Formats: sequence, C-alpha cells, structure tokens
Amino acid sequence: MKPTVEYIQTYFDAFNRQFFGGQLPPLPVKLSHAKGFLGKVTFVRKRQGWFGGYRNEDFVLRINVRIDLPEELVQDTILHEMIHYAIAVRQLRDTSTHGRLFRAEMARINAEGHRHITISHRLNEEQQAQARVHKQRVVAVVRFADGKTGVKVVPKQEKHIRYWNRMAPRRFPIESIDWYLSDDPYFAQFPSSIAMKIFIINKPEDIPQGIPYSL
Repeated sequence: MKPTVEYIQTYFDAFNRQFFGGQLPPLPVKLSHAKGFLGKVTFVRKRQGWFGGYRNEDFVLRINVRIDLPEELVQDTILHEMIHYAIAVRQLRDTSTHGRLFRAEMARINAEGHRHITISHRLNEEQQAQARVHKQRVVAVVRFADGKTGVKVVPKQEKHIRYWNRMAPRRFPIESIDWYLSDDPYFAQFPSSIAMKIFIINKPEDIPQGIPYSL
C-alpha cells in the first residue's frame, strides 16, 4: 500500500494513545518519494538565548510512498519514526541514532503491541525495483478554453514550475492548470522541459491522477 497523509495521521494518533499515553504533540506529515529511506523525522536544533542550551523544534514526519509496501510494514515504519520523535521531542540524547533509548522503546512496543519494529529494513527485490524505476514528475494538466485537455511535464525545480505556470496562460487560451506529482509511467512519454509546448490528450479520462501539487 501507499499511505495517504490522512492514513498516517490516523495511525499516529492511535499509536500515540496506545504506546505513548497520548503525550506526543501533533506534527506535520509529509509524503516522500525519496529512494533512501522509508520514514524520517526531521527537526531543527535551536539555541535558546545567548547562554542557553539547544532545543529540538520544527518537527516533520516524512513517510515514503515511492514503494508499495505491506500495510503492517507501513505501520511499523510509522511507529519506528514515532520512537525517534518521542526521544527528540522530550529533548533527550540517545547514545546513537538507534542507541540505548531507541532500542528500549522498540523492545517495549514490540512486546506490548505484538509489533515487528526493527532497526532497519532491507527491501526485497521487487521493492528495490520499484525504488529504481519509478521517477517522480511534476505534471501540469491543462484545460483549454475550447474544451481540449493537454499535459505538460516540467522540471522539478520550483523556479521552473512557477515560470511555466506564469507564462503558459500568456501564450495559450487556458482555462485552468492543475499541478500534480506523479510517478506513473504514463508520463514518461512526455519530455520534461520549460518549453511552451503542451501535448493534447484525446482521451483525458486516461490521464492518471497524482498527488496535488500546490504552488
């Protein structure tokens, strides 16, 4: 499965009540298409005044949706990252990334909840193939004033996306532009560029839906 933000938030809340006494503060959830990790909690260490110590702030939970994983593994990945979050948000320092504190919490949750959280996860051959082959693209689905629909793949840099979004309506009679992130192979047939060229799609219903991309 590839979880949604709503799915991750639902299980975060449930696991928070079940294993952490509901004490973990809510945090932003973002979907990732990175090749290198299944989940990650990021944060910033900020100094507290001129003579104070450092405090962990600005937490974000990132869960990978690039790879289609068993649901149990998705849930264990969420729990794995929640352990990291619990240690960091409590301003604790572990002996290493997966040190004494992490291992103790992992053992507790595995025992209490009959979970299978591990220090790391090795992908099987099929999952590794998914990670290699799937390429995420930024896609504009363009609807023209005459009712036609077109597709444009734009390089995945914010400046290029904003440039194309600004300039295309000046060049074409466009009614609307919807932006998506997608790793569907359907879009591999279209070159990625900032050229003002839009490919007309005869059957718009065949265009795969991706993750909405907000400018």
